[in-house]
Amino acid sequence: MTISLDIPEELAARLGSRATDMSREALGLAALKAGLWTEGELGRFLRLPRLALAQFLKDHDVEIPYTWEDLEEERELYRNLPQP
Repeated sequence: MTISLDIPEELAARLGSRATDMSREALGLAALKAGLWTEGELGRFLRLPRLALAQFLKDHDVEIPYTWEDLEEERELYRNLPQP
């Protein structure tokens, strides 16, 4: 899907080449905050690896929910990884 935005020229001039990135970031953050996308989906949309996504969310004051259950799931995943 392609989305086009009309921005007044005087405002667009101040954004410069950053306009496209800012639009993607704003749309992605809005979708995440509205509960429409997961963190993984946002990362895929922004083409960010997991750690970069975590930093992006931190930079935008988005708290990453992480529960004890999440920790236990990750611990179980690591326990089940093949040993070298």
